[in-house]
Amino acid sequence: MRNFWQDIRYAARTLLNAPAFTIIAVVALGLGMAVNTTIFSVINGMLLRPLPVPHAEQVTVLASKQPGMSDFQKFSYPDYQDISRQTNAFTDVLAYHVTLAALSADRKVDQAILTRVSGNYFSALGIHASAGRLILPSEGQTPGADPILVLGYSYWKKRFAGDSQVIGKHVEINGHPVTVVGVAPQGFHGTYAILDSDGYVPLSAALGSKGMEENSVEQLWTQRGDGSLSLLGRLKSGVSLEQAKASLAVTAQQIAERYPATDKGMTISAFPEKLARPEPDPDNSLPKEQWHSLFWLLWCCWSRVSILPTYCWCALRCASGKWESAQRWVRAAGDWFGNT
Repeated sequence: MRNFWQDIRYAARTLLNAPAFTIIAVVALGLGMAVNTTIFSVINGMLLRPLPVPHAEQVTVLASKQPGMSDFQKFSYPDYQDISRQTNAFTDVLAYHVTLAALSADRKVDQAILTRVSGNYFSALGIHASAGRLILPSEGQTPGADPILVLGYSYWKKRFAGDSQVIGKHVEINGHPVTVVGVAPQGFHGTYAILDSDGYVPLSAALGSKGMEENSVEQLWTQRGDGSLSLLGRLKSGVSLEQAKASLAVTAQQIAERYPATDKGMTISAFPEKLARPEPDPDNSLPKEQWHSLFWLLWCCWSRVSILPTYCWCALRCASGKWESAQRWVRAAGDWFGNT
């Protein structure tokens, strides 16, 4: 312990005798820690925290699979309707699809991340608008109807400076006029974990982007082989995930028997939303494989950022004439950097 305090006093004297070095070292270390904190905050917000909705533990991700397919498939709109009507384990089943589109307002065009949603999307999640209103369950029921837009909170702040007068404003998406009706709540980024949605439009809206042409919307409503929708279900109070899976198994069997041309052998699985980000895994192996990949991605980012203060410190040691000490640190840091 005495050696420890001696080292502390020596370090303090050294830093006080070299104020320029001390300032630069503190700034370099602070920069490294700030970047690490930012990386963790983003991952924590997007992938680790539960959805910012009431009773997030009730929200489950649905995924379908057919014989011969190695991965889960998305759902068609007719299948979505059948699941919503026939499965009794959920209070609501909602559908969405993420796409890119050109959003034009005030003579400025942005490439925006839009989420096409079923009319019950917001009501099923149990969230409320920051301004204006959200898409209603009665909307989005007829192909081509309800060309309305709900802005994402972050996009509203960034693009429109948080101006409440944007409610009722007419903007264009891929040249098609839509009306802004509201703003999503702060902290809600959508239901695709790694993206922050800029806006939300009903599935019914024909907006001209890929998969959103008017004839494509008509096809979406009628073609059972067009699997492009992600589904979320909110469990009824008192219903377990295993009970929901049993109910889905019955529903999947009924759909498969009724529509063998497109749904033969279909099975439907359910996962807790937090364990199915960004997509459900066929083996439910998110904690084992995808989290492993995510960990190494974070490790690589952290190692590259954290090495910068070391190199700054070594450069300063060289500048102060401490050549041998700096060379040892550079070699050690370089070996570690290369191994990571």
